[in-house]
Amino acid sequence: MRLLTYKDINFFQSDLLRENNFIHAFFTKRSKNNEPIELQNQLNLFSSINYAQQIHSDKIIQADNTLNSKPKAGDSLITKEKFQSLWIYTADCIPILIADIKTRNIAACHSGLKGIKKQIISKTLKRLEGIGSKKNNLIIAIGPSIKGDKYQVEKKDVEDLIFKLTGKSLINRSLYLNKTKEEEEEEEEMIPLLKKDSNPNKILFDIQAAAILQLFKEGIKRNQINKNRICTYSNPKLFNSYRRDKTNSRQWSCIYS
Repeated sequence: MRLLTYKDINFFQSDLLRENNFIHAFFTKRSKNNEPIELQNQLNLFSSINYAQQIHSDKIIQADNTLNSKPKAGDSLITKEKFQSLWIYTADCIPILIADIKTRNIAACHSGLKGIKKQIISKTLKRLEGIGSKKNNLIIAIGPSIKGDKYQVEKKDVEDLIFKLTGKSLINRSLYLNKTKEEEEEEEEMIPLLKKDSNPNKILFDIQAAAILQLFKEGIKRNQINKNRICTYSNPKLFNSYRRDKTNSRQWSCIYS
């Protein structure tokens, strides 16, 4: 992914989505004018804006052309309608943008550990299939989130999830996602699913690795996924981080149909 600047707005874009002509952005932190309508206006874009009251759930909202003044509760949005934009906000959780290169259906998903455990990513793919998409036509961009070496969790909170993702019980091991040739050229790091922590009851857990493994289990291939591994916790100049600052401030991500 590449960091772009337009006027005073900084945002990341996925090469995979760009190559397939999907307008989108993973925004960085801003001190003002940080609402979807303000960001859209400053980027000179036009659409019906859709976002949710995020609650770390597995609820998926289908956006249409109906004007809704009050956002619904949920953590993923999908649409098959034209002239729509889907917006999610994060501050350590993963922003995931999904697009169908054939139907032009789109989705935007907010997923932290709770969302991964509730399989919101898998359920979003299923809902996209329900509106006419096929998995082999999907491209998926995973935006900046907290990295595993900064995300300490209780072992008991991830034991069942690790078994579902790997087929193995929790042991002190690292599961690495193999690199593609392009990633090797970019010298991108290997991603461990988990690492030891100094506290024997806790581990360091990588939610991006878990999300990617969940996508693999759904039949998504590596060449359908583009990820940004910049850590929200470790980059205070770029990102808000709840784990770092206990802040209520967030950064937005969006995709346009």
